[in-house]
Amino acid sequence: MDKLLDKGMALGISLGGGFIATRIFDFVWKKTTGDDAPRVANDEMTLKRALAFSIGSAVISAAVQVLSQRGASSTVKKIRGKFGDRSEV
Repeated sequence: MDKLLDKGMALGISLGGGFIATRIFDFVWKKTTGDDAPRVANDEMTLKRALAFSIGSAVISAAVQVLSQRGASSTVKKIRGKFGDRSEV
């Protein structure tokens, strides 16, 4: 049951963290480049800018994934430690 709780917590943390990280990345991109963050591929965007956006997005996605899994695991351990083997959550 802990694996199910762990996965559910990771999903929730990942969705919340991903939403916040996307907003922050869009804000930083707008301040840095002066343009809105690209949402679809277009021919007007330079290769350099497209690669910068892709790499930045990938780094943030990977970081959110790792941090959400660790956060969920840590939270499940705290819950299990608090309630012991009685936890059927």
